[in-house]
Amino acid sequence: MRFGVGLAILGVGVVGLGWWAQAEYATHMQEALGHSAQDIADGSVHGVHAMVEGRDIRISGLADGPAERDRLIAGFAGIRGRRVVTDSLEVLPVVAPFEMTAIWLDGALAAQGYVPNQASQAVFAELGAAEGLTLAAGAPDAQWGPAAALALAALRELEGGQLEITDRRMSMVGVARTPAEGEAVRAALDALPDGYQADLGVSYLDDGTPASYSMRYMAGAGAWVEGKLPPGVSALDLADALGLDTIDNSATQGILGDDGSVPAFMAALQPWLSEVETLDVAISPDGADVQAGFGAGADLDLLRPALEADLAGSASVSLQAVASDAEDGTERANFATGLTEVMRGGYWLTQPMFVVSADTCEAEAETVLRDHQIAFVTGSARLDGRARTGVNALAAVLGACLSQDGLQAEIGGHTDSTGSADTNLALSLARAEAVRAALLARGVPEAALSAQGYGASEPIADNETEEGRAANRRTAVRWIE
Repeated sequence: MRFGVGLAILGVGVVGLGWWAQAEYATHMQEALGHSAQDIADGSVHGVHAMVEGRDIRISGLADGPAERDRLIAGFAGIRGRRVVTDSLEVLPVVAPFEMTAIWLDGALAAQGYVPNQASQAVFAELGAAEGLTLAAGAPDAQWGPAAALALAALRELEGGQLEITDRRMSMVGVARTPAEGEAVRAALDALPDGYQADLGVSYLDDGTPASYSMRYMAGAGAWVEGKLPPGVSALDLADALGLDTIDNSATQGILGDDGSVPAFMAALQPWLSEVETLDVAISPDGADVQAGFGAGADLDLLRPALEADLAGSASVSLQAVASDAEDGTERANFATGLTEVMRGGYWLTQPMFVVSADTCEAEAETVLRDHQIAFVTGSARLDGRARTGVNALAAVLGACLSQDGLQAEIGGHTDSTGSADTNLALSLARAEAVRAALLARGVPEAALSAQGYGASEPIADNETEEGRAANRRTAVRWIE
């Protein structure tokens, strides 16, 4: 009996030993499979995960395209002792060419395109490109992510710009604050890995050159500025000096050096805006140039010295005649005066805004002659250069009033008492006829307008004073019903 019990105990021991050996072998096998599987997983682009259960292997994560998936499956399938390989991989699409576009604007970075791995995706997010990028396979090499990150960081050093990456070629355009900052961006791109090519096109808020700008004005279109303004001077500063509410600005703003100022002579140009058709002002380190264009009826020989006197030698002056090809009846708004003007016989005349009657016509004519002196060259019947504005304004009133039946007008010429009575009478008549001729040229009906000289016979002030004599030298309108 003892012998039988011993045999039973021995049998149980043998079976237990077998079970123990089998369990130990299975554990050893799983560990061996796990090490082999991890070695293969570690060699993947995105670090796939391999889970070993017994002799079964389940793989999950990102495969960098179908080729890597096939390589991984083949590697896991080749592990000695494995039983089943379960594929739970997400296979990234292969993109060719591998592209990304980024825009840096107003302190924000926006990107679209592809990113090769999650590590690069995290770096791009730190740089501000958290959205718009898709994981994909097809990057030309493992250096693409760091190279793209370097280029994105360089892009952010610009005031604004755009980066386009196609495989190993990187093209960047943008605006740098100064040439020094532009060179810093260029130096950063020079540090790209071997085999990568960078193209940089950069302009500057301030290219380091001296400020040089021009202002152009057109009576029917307004004013605009282009070029480079000095620090401390804005386009609105120029508009204020000229008495304008607005001015179009396509100029860049200088930021290097000391603050500049609006040239003092700009304010002297303000009263000329209502007289000119065009005005061009150029400011450079070499000085200032002013070119004024005048419409029909302008006496350039007299206007030039008048403008030069107002500018007091602070700018060179040139004048030109500007003919309009607008048809009669064409209307425009004069940018300087805000008044509506209509084309009459080559002249832009203010559109009358009153109801025609004997009383209103008289009042309107008196207002024109009060606000605009129609003066002459001393001792002659030649209209002063600045008289053209007053003649135009008077023509607008008379043109409307004398087109009505029953109204006629006389242009009266008056002098002071200096000189002989006969000389003054002849001079006053010649001046009245000069004004009449100028009005007729502007479309005033000839039959309804006459001229008469009165010499010094009808003074309105004391001829013993210079102020009185200046008041007596005048052009007047007398209405005849």
